[in-house]
Amino acid sequence: MRLIFLEETEKAGAPYVGAGFVGLLHAGPTIAAEGTAEQRARWLPPILRGDEVWCQGFSEPDAGSDLAALRTRARRDGDDYVVSGSKIWTSHAEVADWCELLVRTDPEAPKHRGISWLAMPMDAPGITVRPLKTLAGSAEFAEMFLDEVRVPVANRVGAENDGWRVTMVTLSFERGTAFVGEVVACRRVLRELAVEARKNGRWDDPALRRRLGG
Repeated sequence: MRLIFLEETEKAGAPYVGAGFVGLLHAGPTIAAEGTAEQRARWLPPILRGDEVWCQGFSEPDAGSDLAALRTRARRDGDDYVVSGSKIWTSHAEVADWCELLVRTDPEAPKHRGISWLAMPMDAPGITVRPLKTLAGSAEFAEMFLDEVRVPVANRVGAENDGWRVTMVTLSFERGTAFVGEVVACRRVLRELAVEARKNGRWDDPALRRRLGG
C-alpha cells in the first residue's frame, strides 16, 4: 500500500515531503514495524499529519561509513538513558522535534551488538545543533552534540542492545521504499525528454537515444 501511495503521488506531481522525509520514510515505518502499541499511537499520527518533524542521528564524525563504529554512549540511570556524544550529517536537525538516534548501551559488546535505537526529543536539555551549509547554500544537515541528554527508557524502540537489528529495518526502508518516488520521477522525466526529442527531430540521433536509455 505504501509503494502504491508513493507511486501515485509522484505521478500526480504532488510536492516532495521535504523535512518530513525522515519521519515518513525512515522513523515512522520503523516504529510501525518494531514499536509497541503505545509508541505507534504516540508517534505515528503526528508524523502522518505533519505535526512533528524527525531527524536522523546515525552517522558520527569518527566512524566514517562504518555505522557500527558509533561511540555515542547511553548510560542507564533509572527510567532514563543519559546520552553523550556527537552526530554528523543529521538530516533536518535544525527543524526537528524528534531524532531517531543510535547509541551504544553496552560498550563491552562487539561493535554490532550493544547498540540501541532511541527516539530522542530535540527540545531536551544538553542538545546543541550546528547546521552545515552545502555547496548549494542549503542547510538540511547538521552536526549535533549531546551532553548528558536524558532520554526516557520508554523511548527505546526494540530491546536494549538489539539496536543493530532495528537499524537494519530502518535502512531497509531508507534504501527501499524511501526512493520509490525518485525512481518514478526519473522515469517521468526521461519520457518527457524522449517526447521532446521526437518533436524536435532528434530521436534519430543514436547518441541521444543511448543517453536517454532508449
